[in-house]
Amino acid sequence: MRPSDASARPVARRRHGGVVAVAALAGLFAFGLAGHHVVATTAHAQAWPTWTAADGRFDEARADYEATADRGDAAIARAEYLLGMATGDLVRPEDREALAERIESARGILADSPAGPAGIVELGDPATPAPAWERYADLWRLLELVPSRHAAAERFEAAVDRVADGTGALAEASETLISGTEELATVALDASPSATYRFRHAAEAALDGLRHSPTTSSGDADRFTALATAIADVRASHAAEEERRNAHPVRAEIESFARSIASGVELEFAWAYEVAGRSSDVWYSGTAEFKPDGVGWGLISLTESIERDWYSDENAKAVVVHEVGHTQVLRDECYAIFTADPFSGDHETWATAWAIGIGYDLPGAGIEAYGRPSDAQIAAAAQCR
Repeated sequence: MRPSDASARPVARRRHGGVVAVAALAGLFAFGLAGHHVVATTAHAQAWPTWTAADGRFDEARADYEATADRGDAAIARAEYLLGMATGDLVRPEDREALAERIESARGILADSPAGPAGIVELGDPATPAPAWERYADLWRLLELVPSRHAAAERFEAAVDRVADGTGALAEASETLISGTEELATVALDASPSATYRFRHAAEAALDGLRHSPTTSSGDADRFTALATAIADVRASHAAEEERRNAHPVRAEIESFARSIASGVELEFAWAYEVAGRSSDVWYSGTAEFKPDGVGWGLISLTESIERDWYSDENAKAVVVHEVGHTQVLRDECYAIFTADPFSGDHETWATAWAIGIGYDLPGAGIEAYGRPSDAQIAAAAQCR
């Protein structure tokens, strides 16, 4: 063998082995990199739902808090408005004080807003390709972000409850104040039974308006004032009526009689020397007017001669019965009879027939002035009882 041949073969063998080694190392490195990427990507994908759940919980809690806080702000504004207009002797001082305290408490609750989560969110979406080191970095951040999101969500959820409780306390205090005013107004009405219907109806309407209106939510500052004024009018009317009845006991008796046969129709009375052009020197005279307020009521005007001869002439009483008969058309069941045959809306024939039908078959019942109704008309009016 030639020296040149012997030396060539070992060299060739060493070069071949080095290439194989390098290739093997390259393969191992590539495999290692691929393995890291698979591990990082898999871990990232598995951790992502935990993050989205925590982040979603916080977003929901924050949105819920913001909506609750907005309602709380609106509730405070309404309560402040109510407190500003709820004045006068129909508002209990303790109810005002309680509402003021609830307003201050609700303000404090809203001022103590919850802290948000810590950490800056810079995470890659699992659907977007990224190198392993970015996935590992995300995983490291999630160790802080997920607990922080849950802790913040708990703070916001607790704040929602506190704000809701404060708003509920405001509503309760507002209700207590309004209910207290309603109670005081009702007591005042009950203590004024002699007040005329027009004033009682005005007070009842103002009382209804206290609650069934924009009062407690959007700006009608006259409601409490209107109620206080109406109740003052009721008290004044009661006092005036009591004084009048004491000064004219026979008139009071006549009015009481008229109401006793009116089947609940509200009546008021006016007395004068002359009514409908007829003076007390010669006539018993009366008129009836219909008023639309509330369920409707009647104003009966009578001559002083009826008061003078109340005990001595049944015709004086018959005139009163005739006028009460006019007011009965305010009752639905009687109005239906009045508008149909045989009356067809004839007021005077109706009132005369009604008076005869309850036993006052006298000239003063309307027979002298308007003639006697037919038996059919009397029978029809008698159905109105």
